[in-house]
Amino acid sequence: MKISSIGAVITLALGTAGIGLLPDPDPITSIDREEMRRELSFLASDEMRGRDVATSENLIATRYLAYRFEEIGLQPAWEGSYLQRFTLIQSSLGERNSLRLQGDGAIHHAQLRDEFYPNHLSASGRAEGRVIFAGYGITAPDLNYDDYDGLDVRGKVVLVVDHEPGENEPTSAFEGLVLSDYGRALHKISNAQLHGASAVLLATDQANHEMETFRRSADRAWPNTRSRGRYELQARRERIHIPAVHISAELAGRLIGSSRRTVAELQEAWEKQGSKAVPIPDRVVLETELDDVKSEIHNVLGLLPGSDQELRDQAVVVGAHLDHVSGRNRKVIFNGADDNASGTVAVLQLAEAFARSTKAPRRSLLFAHFNAEEKGLLGSYYYSEFPVFPLEKTVAMLQMDMIGRNEEVSDPEDRRFRQLEVQTAEENRESVNILGATRSRDLRSLAEEANLQIGLRLRFRYDNHPIGLLRRSDHWPFLAARVPVLFFHTGLHPDYHRPTDTADRINFEKMEKIVRLVYLVTRETANSSQAPHFTPFETRQ
Repeated sequence: MKISSIGAVITLALGTAGIGLLPDPDPITSIDREEMRRELSFLASDEMRGRDVATSENLIATRYLAYRFEEIGLQPAWEGSYLQRFTLIQSSLGERNSLRLQGDGAIHHAQLRDEFYPNHLSASGRAEGRVIFAGYGITAPDLNYDDYDGLDVRGKVVLVVDHEPGENEPTSAFEGLVLSDYGRALHKISNAQLHGASAVLLATDQANHEMETFRRSADRAWPNTRSRGRYELQARRERIHIPAVHISAELAGRLIGSSRRTVAELQEAWEKQGSKAVPIPDRVVLETELDDVKSEIHNVLGLLPGSDQELRDQAVVVGAHLDHVSGRNRKVIFNGADDNASGTVAVLQLAEAFARSTKAPRRSLLFAHFNAEEKGLLGSYYYSEFPVFPLEKTVAMLQMDMIGRNEEVSDPEDRRFRQLEVQTAEENRESVNILGATRSRDLRSLAEEANLQIGLRLRFRYDNHPIGLLRRSDHWPFLAARVPVLFFHTGLHPDYHRPTDTADRINFEKMEKIVRLVYLVTRETANSSQAPHFTPFETRQ
C-alpha cells in the first residue's frame, strides 16, 4: 500500500533519512538517540494529541509508521499492505436490560446498575432457565483443571465467580500472582457457551478481593446512560451468542439462599472439593441489549524476510504499541512520550538497523506497531488470532513499552503503583526491567550476554508480582499462547498516564542503550540454530 502523500509531507518536516539506506557492516551504530529524539518529538507532540484510538491523530500515526516501513525497505506484511485493519466496537446500554428471579412463588425484579449490569462482551438477547453454580467457570486442559467436570449446564443459566482459584498464591498454577486469561470474562463466557449454557451470571470474587460498591463498579463499566463503554474487538463479540451479566453480592446471595452459604463460602468449598453441583431453585429470566458504534483502526506490520531457506518460515516479532490515551476532554493533552512513543520509535530504529545489515538474519523479522493497547491489548490480541506467521512458527516476541525514563515510585498508595516498593529515579538511572524471562531461560541468557556489550543494569523482578505488569503490554497474548517473550520496560513513574509525559523528559542516552540491547538479542534469536525454549509457569516452580 502506497502512502506517499502523507509520508512525503511528514518526512520533509522531520528530515528523516531512511531513503536509500546504505549497507552497514556494523548496523548497531545506526541506532541513534538524535534520530529517536526527532521522531519521538513528532509522535508525542501536542498536534498528535496522544494518538488515541478512533481519532484522526491515531490514523495519522499509523500512516506515518507505514510510510516509514516502506521508506526503510520492509515488505508489506499483511495482504499486500503495511496496515492490518480490524474493527472495534464501543457500546452503550440499550433500553431492554432486565433480570428477574422467580422462586418459591416470589418474583424479584433486579435493578440495573444497583444489582446487575451487562458485560461488554454480552450478546443482545433473551434467555431463561434454572441456575447452576459452576465455580470459576474455567476449563484449563493444560492444567488438568475443569470446573464443568460432572456438570450438565445445557439450557441452564450458569453462575460463576470472577477471576481464578488461588489468585493471591505466588505458586498458583494459573500464573502465580498474575491474572491469567483463564480468569478473564472472555474465557468464562465462551466456556459457558461451549458447554451449552443459555446465559452467564458473573458474581464478584468475594474471597480474594475487597469489594467496592456494586453501583460504583457498574458506573465505572458504563459511565452513564449516554456514554459509551469500553472498546472491544468486533471479532470477539461476534463469537458470543448468549447474554452475560455481572451481579451484586446481594443478588448472588439471594440466588443461593437456599444453600445457606455465601458466595465466598461456595468458593472456598469449591476449591477444596472440586466440581459439585449446588442446588439453586430459582429460575432466571434475563434480557440484554447493547447498542454499538464501530471504528476501524490498524496495526502496522513490516517484514524483513529471513535468509535461511529452512528457517525463514519462522519469525521473531519485534513490537511496541503506538496508541496512548485521551483526557476527559480534548482540552488536556496526554502526549504519551514514554508511553509509548519511546517504544514506537525504537521499533523504527531496529527495523532500520536490520535493513542496513549486509546480511539478513536467518529467520524472518516482523516489526509490529500494535494499536489499541491502552484499550485492553486489543491490537495484539487481534494479531494473535490473525498472525502473519502462525504462533507455533513465532519463536520469540520482543516488546518495548515505556523505555525512556527511570522507574520512580514515591507514593505507594497511588493506585497506579499498588504494591510497588518506594524507589527513586536516580537509583534506577541505569536500570531496565525485563519481564518474561522466567518463561524462557534461553532468552534471559541471551539478554545477559548481550548486555556485556551495553552495560545496563538488568532487573528481572516483576514476572510474579501483584501489580501484574507481566500481562499489561502487547507481549502478553504471545506469552499466553506459549511464545517466548522478553518485555523491556524502564518502569512506572509519576508522569505515567498524566499530561506531563512529554518528550523533554525522555532520557535518550539510556534509550539508545536499550534499543542496542534489543538489537543484539533480536539478532542472536533470529540467527540461532535452536529456537528459544518456553518454560510454562507451572513447571518452573
